[in-house]
Amino acid sequence: MDKSLGSRLLVLALALMPALASANVFGVDRREQAAADIDPLRWVGELYSENDEFQTGSAVLVGECHILSAYHSTFFRRDGNLNKPSGYVVSRFMLDPDPNKPGSFRRSTLARPVAWGEFSRWSLRGQSEDWALLQLDDCLGREVGYAQIAGAGEKARDGYGELLFAGYPQSRRGLGGVTFERGCHAWDYGPVFPIVGVDCAFEKGASGGPLLELIDGHWTVVGLASYRSNPVDEPLPAYMSKHRNVMVSSDAFSARVGQSLQVAQQLRPPQLAAEPVAPSLAGVAAKQ
Repeated sequence: MDKSLGSRLLVLALALMPALASANVFGVDRREQAAADIDPLRWVGELYSENDEFQTGSAVLVGECHILSAYHSTFFRRDGNLNKPSGYVVSRFMLDPDPNKPGSFRRSTLARPVAWGEFSRWSLRGQSEDWALLQLDDCLGREVGYAQIAGAGEKARDGYGELLFAGYPQSRRGLGGVTFERGCHAWDYGPVFPIVGVDCAFEKGASGGPLLELIDGHWTVVGLASYRSNPVDEPLPAYMSKHRNVMVSSDAFSARVGQSLQVAQQLRPPQLAAEPVAPSLAGVAAKQ
């Protein structure tokens, strides 16, 4: 392997590792804190390693009994390595932050991966597979609802509108509630399409959090927070590809996740069927 290629691979690997720097912020930091009691914020929770006992990322409900997160958040270990992908890797999904105890949650259940991408730190194509679907022991989505996922190929065809990001970055845990940012956008993509550069602010703990777009009146997952390139501590004056924050587009996972959810639905006993919860747009009004 030549030295220049080896250097590029090292940079890619470091980009995916948890970094101590703040989020890459472009211009003004638009992030806010809110109680997770409205759609779509109520669907976003924290992912916690049951084995290593630390937060590995964020996740979003995409079914009554399923959540979606980043592959590297699902299989991440405290020593910085990744567990071998398996349904035996157990996480805890924590939902509904306690307004009186910042960093604490009022609901939680165990989660086990049932489908995942062919992720690799060592190639761009592998980085575009940074997603995992996990099944919950307790079907919290029956109580609070869940997000839709954009159809396969839709975003490649239609592009992206105004985005909303929600998650649990570790540096903001003491502020309480869930962190969300409205009004961010996709700017560029590549070198392989499912990797998309956005100006939403990501940092440690945000990985696996959803990028949502309001489509036909429904909050729809169009991407997952994956990593930030060349993180810096100070806000940048404007969006720069060199320092972009990266999401994995829903086009990378919507078909496979949709198939898994469909199979899970077909296997459920009829008596467990529940009426879908209609989403509400109250409380997250679009910026004028």
